[in-house]
Amino acid sequence: MKKTILILLFLSLSLFGRADLDEYAHKMGFERNYHTALAKAKKEHRPLMLVVTKAECPWCDRLEDRTLTNAQVYKRLQKEVIVVLVYKNFDEGEYPAEKFPAPFSPRTFFIDPSTQKTLLIINGYVKADSFLQELDTLQMLWRK
Repeated sequence: MKKTILILLFLSLSLFGRADLDEYAHKMGFERNYHTALAKAKKEHRPLMLVVTKAECPWCDRLEDRTLTNAQVYKRLQKEVIVVLVYKNFDEGEYPAEKFPAPFSPRTFFIDPSTQKTLLIINGYVKADSFLQELDTLQMLWRK
């Protein structure tokens, strides 16, 4: 009985986490569906930015709340890439997790939408100024 209650509690909490990510993505104008984002990136000839996050992850929350919402970062993301957010534990069947392994969270992949090859990876939380530098590096790689 206790085990069943714990499982139900965990499932409830994880669904709230998923709803939080859905709400955040919607508010920011980011995608939650990998395949939709990939098609959009191909159509607009922009790299795909895949952020693999995890529920109840303080570093993931910091990336979302401090870095991605930074005015300069957000402006560049809107102009330069197509962003998709996925949950490591819940969305694995909905994106090619084997191509984009995330042994820890968050992990950000910048992907060429034509080949689905990784151009650049950011491991963990980074501050806005470092993230902007990574976007500069991505632009150099994308233009080649």
